[in-house]
Amino acid sequence: MEQITKVTLAKGRGTVDEKVYGQFIEHLQDCINGGVYDPKSRFADENGVRTDVRELARRLAPPILRFPGGTVMCLYHWEDAVGPMEKRIRRKNLIWGGEIDPSFGTAEFVRYCREIGAEPMICVNMASGTPEEAGNWVEYCNGTGDSYYAALRRSHGYEEPFNVKYWCIGNECYAEPDIGIQNDVSVYIRDAREFIKFMKLTDKTIKTVLVGSDDPAWNKAVLDALSPMADYLSLHHYSAENGKGIYGPFEGEKQLFSMLEDASRLIEQYPEKVTDFNQWYRFPPREAAVQIAVDEWNIWNADDSETYGLDARFNWRDAVWVAGALNILLSNPHVGIANMAQMVNVIAPIVTQPEGSFFQTIAYPFLLYRENMAGERLEVSHEPVMIDGGAAEPLDALHFSALRGADGTVRIAAVNRDFSAAHTIAVETACGQCGITELTAPSWDSVCTLEACCVEKKEKTADPAHITLAPGSVSLIVLK
Repeated sequence: MEQITKVTLAKGRGTVDEKVYGQFIEHLQDCINGGVYDPKSRFADENGVRTDVRELARRLAPPILRFPGGTVMCLYHWEDAVGPMEKRIRRKNLIWGGEIDPSFGTAEFVRYCREIGAEPMICVNMASGTPEEAGNWVEYCNGTGDSYYAALRRSHGYEEPFNVKYWCIGNECYAEPDIGIQNDVSVYIRDAREFIKFMKLTDKTIKTVLVGSDDPAWNKAVLDALSPMADYLSLHHYSAENGKGIYGPFEGEKQLFSMLEDASRLIEQYPEKVTDFNQWYRFPPREAAVQIAVDEWNIWNADDSETYGLDARFNWRDAVWVAGALNILLSNPHVGIANMAQMVNVIAPIVTQPEGSFFQTIAYPFLLYRENMAGERLEVSHEPVMIDGGAAEPLDALHFSALRGADGTVRIAAVNRDFSAAHTIAVETACGQCGITELTAPSWDSVCTLEACCVEKKEKTADPAHITLAPGSVSLIVLK
């Protein structure tokens, strides 16, 4: 007898912020230089930007793009990479090896953001930089008067301000192996407060993203001290297979869910409106509730090779993991920003070669969600369908998120993580029409290449009371 899993929808909390579909680029290997920017490529435009990559980036349509790191921020000085090319400064990349090419700097990044429709999100250097340097960066980007750095921007050919709204106050400062002394949370709090002072006194309208961690004690200390001036708490997550078998990465998915739940409970302890902020800071407190920025997330099998496993070629299993991660991000009402790391070449949806560029498997669920999953959250419940995870713990084969659009249409993103069997669901709904877009691949280890896309897309209709989810599939169910 066929087993049918009942799926129930209920009213959820809030509306999804489209910034959960953000991306991230860093001066790391060939993400920016040789990826986004490559003046030697036959695809380069007059500014050295690869047009084929830009076209794929436009299809991903990230509402927000994070730059220039990442860990490289421990040694990145923004003034190295502004103004005339012949005067820019090239430094050793002590973090990732090689050198930091200053050709793609602040102005080039902002221009690229405008070309692909993204809001720029900049991370400042706390490890070897200073609060004053960070404040000057804000002035260069957003200044409108006759002050030195606003005038410097104009002298570089940019009359209008860049209006960069989102600023990350450091990156993974808790990591003791990285350059910097802010791995002591009390030092991070002390220094972050000074960075925010210089930056918000320069532009009172910017939004700050403070460094969070998978350690709840770190997060509580940071928000206890800085929540009145923290718009977002940053969290990072990378899942990995690392020899655990086909279902290995889905263990990390559980960790992502748990980390977000812990942070959500913490954030709810702080009032949405700040009422006791000291006026002598001379800038206003945050204007809304603290939110979470998952400003680095992806699947990454890190290793000890020369490339750290960052030159990953993703298979279809990895894409199914990405769909489940997106379900988690979409379902959490406290997540206001998320940035897939990274956009090009480095554990990336886009890969470049001299002959052209192409989407890896992980791009396809992202595109499906980006184009369709927006609106008011709905809660989804179902009886778990447990499967053998091999080396991993038993795993629920099914994973969902659901939204109601402005037109009343209900969209369910359904993931079948069972690569050996189909599963049938019945959705409790008053809707009569049910259309399905299904993504699959020939096998769980299928990969895309420049010559051929392995992802198969099928459009079909079904009875909401009897929807079959193919083995190892990602499906968009539209109910009208």
